Amino acid sequence: MSRISTGLRHPRNYSANAKGSIHDDNTAQDLGFRGGTVAGDIHLEQFGGICLEAFGKQWFENGFVSMYFQQATTDSEPVDAYIEGEGNTRTAGIMTPNGAVVAEGNVGIGNNTVSALNTRARREVEPKTLRMLKDVVIGQTTDVCVRYPNVTEQNQRIETGSMTAPLDWYSKSSPWGGPICSPLTACQLLVASTTNSIAEACGPFVGMYGAIEVRHINGPLFLDVEYVISGQVLAVSETPKTEVLWFRTQARPSIDPEGEAIAEVTMMTRLLKGSSPHYS
Repeated sequence: MSRISTGLRHPRNYSANAKGSIHDDNTAQDLGFRGGTVAGDIHLEQFGGICLEAFGKQWFENGFVSMYFQQATTDSEPVDAYIEGEGNTRTAGIMTPNGAVVAEGNVGIGNNTVSALNTRARREVEPKTLRMLKDVVIGQTTDVCVRYPNVTEQNQRIETGSMTAPLDWYSKSSPWGGPICSPLTACQLLVASTTNSIAEACGPFVGMYGAIEVRHINGPLFLDVEYVISGQVLAVSETPKTEVLWFRTQARPSIDPEGEAIAEVTMMTRLLKGSSPHYS
């Protein structure tokens, strides 16, 4: 079985100064973590280069990376992202040097290929049985956002050498024309602010990403294009320590907001019960 890996990389915790978040050392340690955690979407950036190696440029046109996170890492902790197998869908994951699984899932190409998150049981419950997410309605729309990808942050990661797997296409011309979004930038574009109204209804809490899938549908996502981001809630569930929200968003060019989606993100985010006054 063929295997492609990045070798050990050191993802940075870009949000270490976000006080009161899971990325802040004090807050994370109060909630039982070793320190401020590296966000899951930062780990996804490690897959751009090896997916290009595995599938060619088609991966940025209709490919995906689909990861369920098993263990949080801290700033600069070494991890290795890998792809195994052959064909249009392949096993993938992220591991520490001692073999601990940080994330597991798959990668692939083709709009009809099945992803790890699409087949994963969501253990759905009725929202009314929860405390923070009790007012969520399955199928409700997420907040509509209109914005450009964050080109400044993407360029800063490249210029400072903190991007775990840089490609020339992220800052220079690409086979499709201008520079394109890295997996992290794509995730930020499709997720940031889209669940603000849901979060406000939940009251104070600390959240963290539990699973993420970035899928190109008619890609790539360009840095210089304005997109309309829309989506809906897929499910809610819970564990002994968290309430869980599943949702999906899609990006369309603002010049054609009713047209075909360019890319989408499926997200599972965890709301930590120990951080919420509903559980005090």
